[in-house]
Amino acid sequence: MELIIKPGEGLVDEVPELVVQGLGPHEQVTVRIDVTDAAGTAWRSVNRYRADADGVAGTATCAPLAGSYTGVDPSGPWWSMTCVRRDRPPVAFSAPDSQLTWTVRCAADPARQVRRTVLRRWRARRIARTETCEEGLRVVEFAPPALRSGSRPVVVLVPGSTGVEAVTPAAALLASRCGFTTVVLGYAGGDGQPRTLKDVPLEPFVRVVGALAQERRVGVVAYSAGTGGALAALAHARVPVRAVVALSPTHVVWQALDSGGLPPKTSAWTYGGAALPCVPVRGGLLLPQVAGRALLRRLPGGHTRSAALRLRSAYAAGLRDAAAVRNALIPVERIEAPLMAVAGGADAVWPAGAMARALVGRRRTLPVDDVLLVHPGAGHFLRPPLIPATAEGTRALVGGGTPQANALAQRETWEAMTRFLERHLHRGEPETAASSTRPGAESRATSAQTARPAAEPEAV
Repeated sequence: MELIIKPGEGLVDEVPELVVQGLGPHEQVTVRIDVTDAAGTAWRSVNRYRADADGVAGTATCAPLAGSYTGVDPSGPWWSMTCVRRDRPPVAFSAPDSQLTWTVRCAADPARQVRRTVLRRWRARRIARTETCEEGLRVVEFAPPALRSGSRPVVVLVPGSTGVEAVTPAAALLASRCGFTTVVLGYAGGDGQPRTLKDVPLEPFVRVVGALAQERRVGVVAYSAGTGGALAALAHARVPVRAVVALSPTHVVWQALDSGGLPPKTSAWTYGGAALPCVPVRGGLLLPQVAGRALLRRLPGGHTRSAALRLRSAYAAGLRDAAAVRNALIPVERIEAPLMAVAGGADAVWPAGAMARALVGRRRTLPVDDVLLVHPGAGHFLRPPLIPATAEGTRALVGGGTPQANALAQRETWEAMTRFLERHLHRGEPETAASSTRPGAESRATSAQTARPAAEPEAV
């Protein structure tokens, strides 16, 4: 019996080809995959397959007879991994911005077992990581080697309420896959910064991105609550960027957020020394959940149950205040760059699908190629592909969606986002130069041919 995994080392967005050969005709084999994430949490998937008449079983051709996912899906054994520990509520997989090693074991019977390892990188070896403080922002940069002539485009990533560490893996992978220099701007939770998303000034973001845009082609990728600040800053200051991606976005400025309690009575963002008009979050609708969370902490065994909040009802109620919405609309029609808005139809944090449609709907008169991508059945957290999608969310927030829908949405979003950024940021380069700045483009195109999209871009 032989276990073949190709490639054994590569970037995390490449689906490994997993094949077991040397089995008997129609013999069954069990494949187990283990990995420990960046937070030290163990994850595992176990699936049983039946070989064909030639004694070969592969994830690209076989659906598991039993296990952690259904149907033929080469990425299934990876995204369907679940947290091994049962003494605490499952939380999202903690990805590093470096690399992890997966262990793959297959067994046909106790005497016939094979073990292999798979190395997957978020950051290629030649990508340099630096971290500084600039304009009161925590700045994490991932830079490919300098070009012999010209400069690389820059992608600025703006985190949501989950913070910098949730975004740096995607930044590292964008730099490795597409050849961009990527810069993550952390605006809250650090030394000298607002503790939470409350009265966060937009000026530092404007100055940093504006300075980059004077010399280089710049794109912006913003996540969740961070889309409110990023879009407001780009619209009010007219920063000349080339492309904008808004993941699980908002089209209005919202009331401030607090860590686990009721929202403070102020705006999330300020500009020009004043709080931006905001839509109130109906915090009263969260009281039962907040009280339940407090009770869980006191009950025996309560630490094993999730205390994460479902915030969608509080935000949806806020959107029914038409006057507040009109007052807090982000003037995205002032952003001249193409916009890609991506959302999950089953987002449990807020109505991201409706807000994404509102974003692009208000820009229909602009002569730009906007993209709207809404994934039916997917939730709030849209991360790079192959990352396990089985946890319901973070310790604080329920993201929504089903594991399979979230996995498909992660893969389709990543493919669509990288194509969108490459099209608008590499535009104008000679073909040979453009391809040389995008390591991995050839292998990614190959895997894209077999990808099954979770959703099709909607016409805008």
